[in-house]
Amino acid sequence: MAGQEKHYFARGNTAAGLYTLYDSVLNGLDTVIVINGLAGSGPSRLLDELADAWRQTGGSKQYIHDALDQDRLEGIVLEETGVAILDGNVWSADPVLEGTEIRVLDASRVQLGELMKEAEAETIELKQEMAAIYNQAYESFLKTLRIHDEWEKFYIEHLDRNSANQLTADLAEEYLIPTGSKEARVTRRFLGAATWQGAVDYVPNLTDSLATRIFVKGRPGSGKSTMFKKLAKEAEARGIDTEIYHCGFDPNSLDMLIFPELSLGIFDSTAPHEHFPSREGDSILDVYELAIQAGTDEAYADEIEEIRSRYTASMKQSIGLLADAKRLRDEIWNAYDAAIGPAALKALVVEIIQQVENLTNEASIPND
Repeated sequence: MAGQEKHYFARGNTAAGLYTLYDSVLNGLDTVIVINGLAGSGPSRLLDELADAWRQTGGSKQYIHDALDQDRLEGIVLEETGVAILDGNVWSADPVLEGTEIRVLDASRVQLGELMKEAEAETIELKQEMAAIYNQAYESFLKTLRIHDEWEKFYIEHLDRNSANQLTADLAEEYLIPTGSKEARVTRRFLGAATWQGAVDYVPNLTDSLATRIFVKGRPGSGKSTMFKKLAKEAEARGIDTEIYHCGFDPNSLDMLIFPELSLGIFDSTAPHEHFPSREGDSILDVYELAIQAGTDEAYADEIEEIRSRYTASMKQSIGLLADAKRLRDEIWNAYDAAIGPAALKALVVEIIQQVENLTNEASIPND
């Protein structure tokens, strides 16, 4: 029987630039197989074939999606095996992973050398143009964030901090009940991303198996992220494993916490990742009603609407720049894809599957 499948992002195109959480995502794994030397869409195609091969096998799997195009994968984590397979093109930061074996697999042999040289020559200017557009996109996202700060100010100034603190304390007292005495494991990821098609999130997938889901509603600046940060800190102090999901627009902000041992998720359920209760165990927590001075929306309706309009236009411009980057990347990848031998790529898939099977078998042999 196939295990649970989780989908998320480990990198984001954000107001802070290209932001990565791979050091946390991969921490604690036994082995990371890094696919090096494969250009174009080759890594994504390879990961898709691996995903298809493993889909009906036992064990839970994590699918790490490309922040520019959610339809492509950057990596796969096989939870029970403790193995990750990762596109080497996202490995540039070289995270320090204590106790993890890094296996670098040279995949350049599946590419035809002469065609690769041609592709390199053809795409020099395209790569430069794409890099410039990415920088423009990050500058545009930062401008959009500054507009969002203007929006938040109305609610920050009318936030009852005593009520907000009490709300956080009540949540911790009711829900954060340790199941034992141990050190907490904390993992950081992105639940969503600003892609070339706009905002995408995997909240329904990530929370589907949870018994309790708290949908937090509110306005920008109403204290949702601050509450999540305090709850995450308290959970760690109590030894409760926590999955922390950062905002794909502003990585300094948090959008969701999942406590697997408690089968509990609490998340920001406002646009652009707005969801609603649909089953038993779901509830809404409206921090605007509970901690913001009544009448704030009405008192500043005109000013807020003007800011909302500027914010929407600026976000649209930012996403448009990502769409331009995607178009250029497709051109670059198409040039490289002509150099990939399909049969050799399939042989590499088989080789990786065999490596993982060997690692699984080795792990199942008891130590003397």
